[in-house]
Amino acid sequence: MVILIEDLFIDQLQKCPTSFQQKIRVTYQQLKIVETPTAVKNVHSTSAKSYYKLYIEERRVGMKVKDSTLHILCFLYNQYFE
Repeated sequence: MVILIEDLFIDQLQKCPTSFQQKIRVTYQQLKIVETPTAVKNVHSTSAKSYYKLYIEERRVGMKVKDSTLHILCFLYNQYFE
């Protein structure tokens, strides 16, 4: 699967601990080799078509599939931003 990481997500990810950043890297590698995002553990579809949520620890990341490309959009919840 082709993955596009949005600039906003990169900015937000830099504020997270390195241990969490490593977990995102592992999930990214898994997403690259699957056909659909829900094939990866902790990725769930939402009620909105083509949107997905990735759950890691207490954090949630929003993703969208558009034209066979997975866009990693932004954090929906991250306790480090409060």
